[in-house]
Order: sequence, then C-alpha cells, then structure tokens
Amino acid sequence: METEQHLQYLFRSLQHHPSPYLIYELDGSIRWANIAAQFILRIKDLSDLSIKVPKKANKIQLDKDEIASSYDTPIEVKLRKIRFFMRSRVHLIPIKDSEGFLLIEILCSSRSGLEALQQTISCIEFDRIDLAYQKQLDLKTNEITGVEALLRMRDEQGNIIPNDVIIPQIEGESLFSLVVLSSLEKLKEFFKSKNSLGLSDATVYLNVSAHTVMHPEFCKIFIDFVETMELKTGEFGLEVTETAELGNTNQASKSLQKLKNKGIKIALDDFGAGYSSLRYLKDLPVDVVKLDKMFTDGIDDPVTGKLISFVVEVCEALDMEMIGEGIETQKQKQAMIDIGCPIGQGFLMHKPEFLETFNK
Repeated sequence: METEQHLQYLFRSLQHHPSPYLIYELDGSIRWANIAAQFILRIKDLSDLSIKVPKKANKIQLDKDEIASSYDTPIEVKLRKIRFFMRSRVHLIPIKDSEGFLLIEILCSSRSGLEALQQTISCIEFDRIDLAYQKQLDLKTNEITGVEALLRMRDEQGNIIPNDVIIPQIEGESLFSLVVLSSLEKLKEFFKSKNSLGLSDATVYLNVSAHTVMHPEFCKIFIDFVETMELKTGEFGLEVTETAELGNTNQASKSLQKLKNKGIKIALDDFGAGYSSLRYLKDLPVDVVKLDKMFTDGIDDPVTGKLISFVVEVCEALDMEMIGEGIETQKQKQAMIDIGCPIGQGFLMHKPEFLETFNK
C-alpha cells in the first residue's frame, strides 16, 4: 500500500512535467509514462514499449562511481518494431532493501528538442531517413578520394526537413544516436554499389556526434558493421562532430582508437570552429582534419589564409589528411590549391545526390 502511494504521488507530480519520464519496475516492466514521454514516443498503450536498462542501474546499493555514471545512462528502447539507444538519467527509488523501481528521465534540453526527438523517432519508424552522398576530390587531379554520407529526413508529406531545423536539436543530445542504426542500414546499400560506381579506393564517411561514439554499444555497432560488410581498412570512416561533447579526452581517445584499430578512419569535422581543436589533434587518434567552412568563406582575408597554411603544415607534420569544406567557387578552389590544401568538398565540385542518381 505504501509503495502504491509513493507511485501515485510521482504520477501526479510528473504527469505534466515538460521532461519525458517513465516508471520502470525492477522486474523489467514499464508501469507508467508521463504526457511528454507519450508525446515523443507516440504511445497510447505501454505494451508498445519496452526498455533495457544496464544491470548496474538496477542495483539497490550503488557505489559513488556507479551513481555518477547512472546520471547519464544509455538505455535500449524497443518501440513497436524499431530499436534504438537513448541517453537517460536513471533515478533509483528504493522502497525496501530488496525492492524498488526506477524513475527514468529521457535527456532533452528544450521544447524544440522534444519536438525534434518525436519527429526523428517518427522518421525512423516509418523509414523516412535517407542518405545523400557528396564527393571529396583531390583539388589538383579531381580524383575522388572520399564520399560523405549526409543525413536526410523527410516529413509526413515526403518533403526533406532542412538540416538546420533538426540537426542542431539532435546533435550532441540523446537524439542523434537514434539515427545511427537506420543510417548504417542505408549505407549498406551504398557499399554494395561502391565498386560499380568507380569508388573502390574511396573512403565513405558517416557523420556522428562525439557523444554517440563514446558509448561502448555504438563502438560495437560500427565494428560489427565493418566486419559484416567485410570492408577493407580505410574504406569506412566517421566524421566526428560536436567535439565540445567529448569532455574526457582520455576516454574519447580509447573509444576512437578501438574503432581505428578495426580499420575505421577518424575525421575531425568543423576543425577550427572551437577553442580546443589543436588539443584534439594532440590527444585523439585522428586521421583526417576537415577545415570548417568559415575558413573557406574567408579565404580572401590574409589572416585567414595564413591560418589555413598553418593547418596545412600541422597536418603534413602529423601525417594527417586535410579536407577543405564548403568550396563553392573556382576562386576558392584555386586559393585552396595555392595554400596547399590537397582535398576539397563543396557544391562547386559535386552537389549531394541520393544513391539512385549518383554518377548518372
């Protein structure tokens, strides 16, 4: 009776809370979901939803380190026919020494983030996620050195949702990891066609947030992908975005090195946009540096030109590849060549295409 009273009090307190909350029994069943959770997951019946929480979060007694890690816990979610991981905050509510339940808060920082999460889950469930591919070329020879797979999501009417509307909301949050499994499924089709497209030696890169890469579950997913597809070393790469999310660079370095050891190339995206870019080159096992588009946009400025030259020298000294992003004019391309940037990407050379029309 006392346990039921505790639960009813939580139900009333959190029913209209803006954050999504779930009540999870230690036997594995879901007891309750508040309005925000029902909205983002689009559930009317709790039987549509099941979750798997790491075993350590189920323990009644936790040491200090485990309590800290449960504050940001990846949970596995099965929603009707789809499965994905989400970041959550797990609150263990003990009732007796051996009984209790978990209050699970799905991490999301804003109302717009909640709406983006709901939209993203809907895109995954109804297969409205696709990838468009943009070539990366040797600026002197025009040889294709790589291809970036760019996320494209469609609304219920089939229109592409502008990336600047949804990506800032899902990147660096729990939300971005939701699209990884769907993206890898789409990427399988590209790899099956890769050789026939004349791209046998090109690296295919997928964008991932730093937070996504840090979770051991996702390292395993990327490694399984490479092994299942029997990809050669350097044939698949990850462009790591939102590097401010890296936090503990020691942990980040170990995770990225694990991927690199399996032949996955590591590219640091939007280099120069943050304050810690040079430190990441020192601390992380990076293969490729992608220069932020703002440098390309300002390449006529003498100071910007000198900064690009500096990055070129650093990459050469550290035996790293360098890619200039956002090249849209012949003048920008020639300036990059003159400064010494070897590889470029941008609308001037190639606009993103879906697999159906790629190279046709």
